[in-house]
Amino acid sequence: MAKDNSLGYWLWFWSVRILPPVLLAIFLDQTGRLDRAYAWYVGVRDLPVVNELKDDFLTGAALYGKEYGPKVKAFYASLSSSVGKSLSSRSRKSGPRYWDREKVKYDLLSVLSRGKRGNMDAYLDYVEEFRQFAIDEMRRTGIPASVTLAQGLLESDANRSRLARVAKNHFGIKCRARKGFKNDGIIDDEDFKPHSMCTGCLQANDDNVWDRFEMYEEVSDSYRRHSILLQQGRYKWLIPKYQVGQMYSIPRNLYGKDFVPYYAAWAVGLKSSGYATSGSYAEKITLIIEYYQLYLIDYEVLEQA
Repeated sequence: MAKDNSLGYWLWFWSVRILPPVLLAIFLDQTGRLDRAYAWYVGVRDLPVVNELKDDFLTGAALYGKEYGPKVKAFYASLSSSVGKSLSSRSRKSGPRYWDREKVKYDLLSVLSRGKRGNMDAYLDYVEEFRQFAIDEMRRTGIPASVTLAQGLLESDANRSRLARVAKNHFGIKCRARKGFKNDGIIDDEDFKPHSMCTGCLQANDDNVWDRFEMYEEVSDSYRRHSILLQQGRYKWLIPKYQVGQMYSIPRNLYGKDFVPYYAAWAVGLKSSGYATSGSYAEKITLIIEYYQLYLIDYEVLEQA
């Protein structure tokens, strides 16, 4: 139909061009598929996971029950009583390993496409190599090891990104710009102030070409710095609010659900607090934890507490 200003044209335009996508969006939203479609569109499809949640979406809370309920309470009570103490002052008991690489791999092979299996091995290697850092930080701060590992996996591309390899920065934490850093019209290293744990700042293109990221001597320093960041400012509310093993209401649907396991609530909370700009950050973190069964590592910590 030729474009004109007649009523007939505008009725045709709205009924053919506007109404169908609106109705489709309403249908997807009502059936719980809108978040899933959006996540697929903005990058979840590139991860070595399946692009949707498991049917029950209770995996991380299923172990809570009568046995672990008291352990969760005791764990968080011990954190409250040891605020300010160093990591070395907390016990590091050895105990059972619930997370089993071969079992996780077997489960993933039954659902992942061939194209994602190489990345799957990289993710499993990452968990094996760095899980103890996440466990130590959970013992120290209460931040679930599952959340920490999922963020490390995503932010460092399983230790394959330039930032991870060169700067040992696994969480994308930036150096802070000094006040008035643009005043002279030149942006250089002197305009940025690294945290006291850092060895310097690395230039990398993120939101801006002049962004600087914190550099560390050891990967363990990156994990420690991540915990310090989440214990402060806009993130600190997450630690007491979302405890391991429990289910929580969230302010917006995640894959059509508003009552989710603790780690999914953490993922939504991190996104809403501004940790990342990616629109599907919460979906990505949640799927990584679900499919790599990282919540089992949280229960290992409770067993050893």
